[in-house]
Amino acid sequence: MNAIIRTEKLGKYFGAMAAVHEVTLALQEGLFTSVIGPNGAGKTTLINLLSGFMLPDRGAIYFREKEITRLETDKRVKMGISRSFQVMNIFPRMTVFQNILLAVLSRLNKTSSAFSSLRSQKEAVGEAEKTLGEVWLQEKKDSPAGELSHGDQRLLELGIAVATNPQLCFLDEPSSGMNPIERIKVLELVKKLAAERNTTFIIVEHDMDIVFSLSDWIVVMNRGEVLAEGTPGDIRENQEVRDIYLGEEI
Repeated sequence: MNAIIRTEKLGKYFGAMAAVHEVTLALQEGLFTSVIGPNGAGKTTLINLLSGFMLPDRGAIYFREKEITRLETDKRVKMGISRSFQVMNIFPRMTVFQNILLAVLSRLNKTSSAFSSLRSQKEAVGEAEKTLGEVWLQEKKDSPAGELSHGDQRLLELGIAVATNPQLCFLDEPSSGMNPIERIKVLELVKKLAAERNTTFIIVEHDMDIVFSLSDWIVVMNRGEVLAEGTPGDIRENQEVRDIYLGEEI
């Protein structure tokens, strides 16, 4: 199995604080990977570095063995990398359909003519319709995105992330603000999309029940460093991880 993305001694520092320190990882293609750890462990910072929303102070990042350490975010998207955010990132006044369509048009380099004539954008419209169905929002396609429930807005953000047809997709707390049943439903959808779209997902998630039931691989961070990584069974039995979580959640 090949690493879809890897790092070498990656570091990000804010004064004397090491948000990410000397992180060397090789995350495998096709494995549903979760990044976990206490608050302030550096999980979101790591995702920001890998997806290009933040530049590292040291180290290197490779996507399919091509260095992307300082590559702009839009160029990473063109290469096949996408992400969603912990804080909602949608266009609230646009319809659900328009939000998805804009992501598709961006991938096709047609944003300059966005919405000018949908008849001339049959390919993009077809892809947007397909994505709406995949994330269960077909019936709400004409609703303003800002009027959706919190759970449906999370589904929309997932739809936007996969509408760029990524090879690698980062999700930062995709089930944030949802009840336990909604969380399971959404993350099972993510795993379904991973199989159907042949997309590798790497998520940051706090619900340990979901993490251990759905993940193929788990990376545990603490104080900016990788404390442990392995299968759910490996992590469950790791004493250092148990000590950090006080043995409760895992």
